[in-house]
Amino acid sequence: MPACEISCCMPACQIDAYQDSPPAREELAGWLSQHAPDRLDAAGWHHRLAHWWEANPFATLSTDRGWVMRHEGRLAGFMALIPTGYAVRGVLTPACIASTWCVEEAHRNASLPMLMKLRRLAATTLMADTTPTPDVQVMLQKSGWTPAIDITRRFVPLGLFGLPWRFRWPQLPSGKKITRDPAEVKSMVASHSSANRIEKWITPEYLRWFAASPHRRHEFIGVIDTAGRLTSYLIVTPKTIRGIPAWMEIDHFTTGDDFSELHALVGEVVRNPDMLGRERLLSLASFPGDATWDSAPVLHHRPEQMAHHFSIPEAFKSLPKHSVLAEGDWGL
Repeated sequence: MPACEISCCMPACQIDAYQDSPPAREELAGWLSQHAPDRLDAAGWHHRLAHWWEANPFATLSTDRGWVMRHEGRLAGFMALIPTGYAVRGVLTPACIASTWCVEEAHRNASLPMLMKLRRLAATTLMADTTPTPDVQVMLQKSGWTPAIDITRRFVPLGLFGLPWRFRWPQLPSGKKITRDPAEVKSMVASHSSANRIEKWITPEYLRWFAASPHRRHEFIGVIDTAGRLTSYLIVTPKTIRGIPAWMEIDHFTTGDDFSELHALVGEVVRNPDMLGRERLLSLASFPGDATWDSAPVLHHRPEQMAHHFSIPEAFKSLPKHSVLAEGDWGL
């Protein structure tokens, strides 16, 4: 949740729930184009807000869209909420993504009640904030949010550079095929991998929506059976790693009993580098507790840090949280 550089010592500011309507959307998109850290024009913000709130397959799970702050009737601040869904004990559970906390500098101090509203909502609602600034991270942690900031990144060579690795990866089982188009996914074998944890709820509609994000390029690589049922997938995004063109894996999912199908999916990318392009590296990411890539035949691995934070309501705190990079507004 990027925050602008956030002193309302002037007449009091008023904070209310954002009520979406065509005039409200017009005002908000114009204001964000002038004040938000993401450098989008008003048309770009219209597109992005529509993706969050209209195209979003989870939009009906919550009516919350965020808060606006006004000073003397004029828009002076905004914090967005994006509906989403999580599997909690294997059951679809409504959740929210916090995003785009932006306040005009003159009203910085008056924005803190927005954080209190977020805190009250987070007491009962599973929430994610995956793009907070360092100052916001401190405030979230003081409010009881759980940081998920450590990842291990593993590097897989592609193309000619990856020739020695091509046959270290398993093959896809018979009856399965690769699809690069989420529209070919007709159904899911299951919308979650494990009923014993908290994880994203996956549907064909979600995959199409995420792949179509206007904020960043997302490439989908899935495994389906002859009926179009999806069993595993990767989502990657282009990235340069130390000057080398590469793909960064930002989401992985499988309904298998082990990780062999995901490893076979990576093997297809390694053996068929033209599937994605001429990039020379694929980086795989995992948070602590995720053993997906532990036994993968990689070239190198190193620790990195992210800014992911989650608010887990008391009723769910006994459950482990399974995290991937593509959560919250990271990429939306």
